[in-house]
Amino acid sequence: MADRRWPEDWAERKAGRNCPLCRALGQGDNDFGVAVFTGDSAEVRLARRSRLPGYCIVVWRHGHVAEPADLDPGQACQYWQEVLAAGRAVQVVFQPVKLNYLTLGNGVPHLHTHVVPRYPDDPAAGGPLAWEDIDSPEPVPDADLHRQAAGLRARLPD
Repeated sequence: MADRRWPEDWAERKAGRNCPLCRALGQGDNDFGVAVFTGDSAEVRLARRSRLPGYCIVVWRHGHVAEPADLDPGQACQYWQEVLAAGRAVQVVFQPVKLNYLTLGNGVPHLHTHVVPRYPDDPAAGGPLAWEDIDSPEPVPDADLHRQAAGLRARLPD
């Protein structure tokens, strides 16, 4: 097994220094995703480079928080309600056979949850997907991505 270590600047990352998710909040579409929804607690973005139609990231939007346990109970309830709303929208629009919810933050320690749809032709059915089975080197064509985002938007609360 490779000798892996946390980056030297890990404490600074956890504290929010130069956080890319903090910088992206409220800024609309970017190179990584298309803005789908802004809720009371989170923003939902449809991933621009994914092999999985409907793959979204739900990002906490009220300051830098690294861990869901750092939220007070009311904040946590609202955040998870919005994560589940995104999952429900993905279920309706894309009809995956399963959804995975990944709240990792091992690279970017800002609270966010990956909503990962799983499909019948899944390369790892019944197990976890490798990142290379999720990420795509090429972006989804803009017209397709914006059509998908509109479908999700129509199923998320106003």
